[in-house]
Amino acid sequence: MILIMKNLGLSCDFDNYYRTDSKEYRALTQATFIELWKNDSIYLATRPNNYDWVTGTTIADAEIIYEELPTKLVHMKFKTKDGEVIIASTRPELLCACKAVIVNPEDVRYTDLIGTKVTVPISNQEVEIQAHHSAQIEFGSGAVMVCSYGDHNDVALFRELDLEEVVAIGQDGRLTEAAGAYAGLKPKQARTKIIEDLESKGFIEKIEEISHRTPVSERSRTPIEIIPMEEYYLKQKGSVEKMRELGSQIKFYPKMHQQILMNWLDSIKIDWPISRRRFYGTEIPIWYCKKCSEPHLPEPGEYYQPWYLECPAEKCSKCGFTEFVGEERTFDTWMDSSVSPLFITKFKKDEEFFKRTYPTAVRPQAKDIVRTWLYYTLLRCENLTGEKPWSEAWIMGYGLDEKGMKMSKSKGNALDPLPIIEKFGADTFRFWSASEVNHGNDFRCSEQK
Repeated sequence: MILIMKNLGLSCDFDNYYRTDSKEYRALTQATFIELWKNDSIYLATRPNNYDWVTGTTIADAEIIYEELPTKLVHMKFKTKDGEVIIASTRPELLCACKAVIVNPEDVRYTDLIGTKVTVPISNQEVEIQAHHSAQIEFGSGAVMVCSYGDHNDVALFRELDLEEVVAIGQDGRLTEAAGAYAGLKPKQARTKIIEDLESKGFIEKIEEISHRTPVSERSRTPIEIIPMEEYYLKQKGSVEKMRELGSQIKFYPKMHQQILMNWLDSIKIDWPISRRRFYGTEIPIWYCKKCSEPHLPEPGEYYQPWYLECPAEKCSKCGFTEFVGEERTFDTWMDSSVSPLFITKFKKDEEFFKRTYPTAVRPQAKDIVRTWLYYTLLRCENLTGEKPWSEAWIMGYGLDEKGMKMSKSKGNALDPLPIIEKFGADTFRFWSASEVNHGNDFRCSEQK
């Protein structure tokens, strides 16, 4: 990267670049965590989380993308006292986790059934038919099974209707013992098997092949599951209006990309889960007392590895016990990246320098990480300084290949600019960039151009 920048003739202080995985940088990330923990902006809680079973970790909403994937919409027969109710679902493998059936209160087809019981096929538990406005009259049969946890709507319904959860999918991405004969199968395998069993037992009215908008992990491209896990959370719900106010004060180039931030703010419904179950990353600087589980945080300033180092405290401040266990989880990578304006302005290291350089002037970045890098930086820096981190945001579009596909390392269609610069020269490359690229919009790249 630095070699490319030098070859392009960019004017930079190349002796003072930073790395977010350096000890000095990680020490700052940990110091900001300690400060926010002490002022109650961070907490530990067990909640339903987006889970990527391939990478084995919780992920935030901002790390999810949606893809139209082919799937089966299965119309199943739920037995009533005097007949049956047809319920359509793309997740029949979660029948064991069904705890209610909802219908729209204005759907006259089910007026007489509200408050009665139906029997779930295969798993055979009885659940109540309840009226709820979220049931769409026009989708499927209009009757919807509520499972823990099929999607985020199910999560909200379980809380609202006070239903007892069933953990049907474990951290290994396989069905749990709650699934009975399907335990140990991955969801897609269980779906195939349970559809076969439903058909053989006469519980299926019809099956439709549809394209379904599916949430997948941006990193692994695997459909996410929702399972309850204990994680650390940074409060953000109460800051949405403040972020909207600060976001409106930032001058975006081009202005249209400011709407990406505003749309993201409109979608925030939960606090930010900041812990990850990964081996590589900045460690969460907490030790817990082995006897009473009291958390102990060190003084900020050093880089700590709780899984490896002994707790700085000699004994527990609560019970006096002298043995501790270090936290093994790491931070979401955006916990590091979101304090870059603080690192370069020497926050908490050189007060005079910080006063003269913060807030910084401009944030240059791509449009696909407005909802992550830009937003999280705005949130974290305001939490810690009371000010927005920059006054302007320079937002770039995507570099596309000759077929109009976004360039990426995973697709193998990215062009290395260094050989092109060496072949044609930096002036030619800069002229192409200035003439071809309309700032903020996607642009096609090819050596021929």
